[in-house]
Formats: sequence, C-alpha cells, structure tokens
Amino acid sequence: MSRNLSISFALALALPTVACVNHSSSGDDDSQDVSNALEQTNGGLDTADEAPQFGAQDQIAAAAIEADASADDSLATDPATTAMDTASAAAGYRLAVVWGKMPADKGAQDSRDWTGSFKISRGGLVVRRTIGFEDATDKLLPRANLQTVNFQSVTRPAIDGLALTVLDPTAATATAPLTLTYTPANTSTTANAGTTYSIDLSQLVAGPVVIDAGDGYKMVAVAHRRQAAACDRGFMRGRWHALSPHLGDFLGVVTDENGAPDGTVRGIYGQRQNGDSVVFGKFIDLAGKFRGLLIGSFENGEYHARWIDRQGDHGSAHGAYSEGTTVTGGAFLGRWAESSCSDDPPTTTPPTATPPASTTPAS
Repeated sequence: MSRNLSISFALALALPTVACVNHSSSGDDDSQDVSNALEQTNGGLDTADEAPQFGAQDQIAAAAIEADASADDSLATDPATTAMDTASAAAGYRLAVVWGKMPADKGAQDSRDWTGSFKISRGGLVVRRTIGFEDATDKLLPRANLQTVNFQSVTRPAIDGLALTVLDPTAATATAPLTLTYTPANTSTTANAGTTYSIDLSQLVAGPVVIDAGDGYKMVAVAHRRQAAACDRGFMRGRWHALSPHLGDFLGVVTDENGAPDGTVRGIYGQRQNGDSVVFGKFIDLAGKFRGLLIGSFENGEYHARWIDRQGDHGSAHGAYSEGTTVTGGAFLGRWAESSCSDDPPTTTPPTATPPASTTPAS
C-alpha cells in the first residue's frame, strides 16, 4: 500500500478504498472509518508486499515503542551454559517479559524502581535482549550464576523488559514445577521492595500471564516452549490504541523467538454490527515482504488470532493487551507461531475471514 497513515496508526490500512486520509479528521470520523472497515472481509486487508515498516516510520516514531538491544550476557557462551543448552534443546522456554505502566502514562510524575532479579528454580537463564532499557536508569548487573539475572530498572511512563531463554536439562525427571521468580532489591529506594512475583512457566503454554503490581503497573510474560526442530515463530509487541472504548488500532514490532527484530505489524480491532469482537492485522518482514494476516477476536485483555498466509491457515497469534487513548499509551505483548509448533489450539476465525490466496503480490 502506498497510502499514508493518519493520526490513527492503522487507519490507512483499514481504508482500502481511500487514497489518503485527512490528518485533520476528528476522532469520531476515525472511529467510524475503522468501524466500517471491520465489516469488510479480512478487515479490508490484502496480501501485497509493502514498503519496509509499511512506510510509516513517522507514526512508529510517534508511537514511541520501546527499543530493544542485544544483551551482553557474560554467561551466554560459558561452557557450562553451552552444555546445558545442548542437553535441554527440546525443553525449557523462549520467554519475553515486560514490566511497567500499562497502559503507559506520559503524564506520570512518579516512577517505580524495579531493580532486582529473576531466578529460575532449576536449569538456567540466558539473556538475549533488553527491552526499553535506558542508559541513565537501566542495565544488566554482573551475573553470579546461571540461575539468576540481576538488573537495574526504573520505569515511569512505560515499560522495560527482557527476552530470555530458559534452559531445563532435567525436565524429563523433575517432579516440581519450573518457576521464574522476580524479587525486588531490598532497599528503601525500591517502591515495591519485598513484593515478589512467581510464575509457574507451564502456565505460559496456555497463553500470557499478567501480574497486577498495583497503581497501574503490571508485569506480563509470554513464551514458547523450546524444541529441537526449526520453527517459524516469535513475539509481537507495541501499542494498542483506543479511538473509542474497545475500538481502535494497533502497531508494533515483530521479533523472532530470541526477541531480535523481524518485521512490523499493524491492524484494527473492534466490535462488528453483529456483536462479534474482531481483530484484523497484517505483518511484514524487515524488507516489507508479506508474512501474514492476523484474523481473530479479543476480549478481557487477550486477543486470539489465526495467522493466514497466501496459501491459507498457517498458524496462530495470542497475546495480552491494555487499551490506551493516546498513540503512546496502550500496549500489547504476544506470541506468533506456525501451526506445527504452536501451543494455541485452532480457533474459529470470523465468518468473513477467508484465505485471500487470489491476491497478487506487489512486485
């Protein structure tokens, strides 16, 4: 598509019959345009290739999606880590976890110090990437052992996070659950000192885990189970923008299973006239090549979608969202995977969601 986005992230995506969108249009107009697009087959989306990042670099910058960076984990290449990695190639998890204000609040005056640690109950942790870390307030701290990751993190308007690999070489014989525990540093300057959160990682097979940390702060985790065979999958995260309650658009980054950038996603969500709450999205790789449509539903802070490519049903996407009324406010974090390695069971897509195999790719 060659159209520009308006104030709304994905509005141009949702208006296939309009050559451009007036940037002075009102919020009511934007809501109506999205509502109209929701009634169309596949939300009006096609399978054409796009410009990199949909040509929406300005809108992506305005959304202020948290940047990520490769982590310098001193234990990642340690022989003991390598041996454990090999021994647990078909066990453990690829994990993305974020924490902070959700939805984000650019006007927030108070910050929260999350400085502390993640500790796995057995096996080990490898840090792949940091999310939203800023030089002034956030950093990984020296590692003392493979089971614990210590970090410094302060959030105010938005989030920080980590992409981790969980190694579990004794999974086959273990009798206790594999847990990941966050423990804040026990200092007077840590607002949530003494509050620990523990996640049974088997819960992540069913979908995202959301922990309410109070005062608008949350911790959200999503994961894939590790497997020895190659698989096309990863994570998505970004902004979930409400034009009106439970109707709006989303824009985000697509990553591989280690959290490294892999593309861009954008789309719309809302309630159709028949009462169905639907999600329609499109994701592309870093060069703009079409990867798939996301077609599904949303409810109570979670979305479920099928990944539809040019041949038809290819996989799934599943995550958590929090609505925000500004372009920098709402947030979502989820996983995507082809059917052969997805933990999500097949879901019924909206009645008008059909494989758009006849669409001719852009040259």
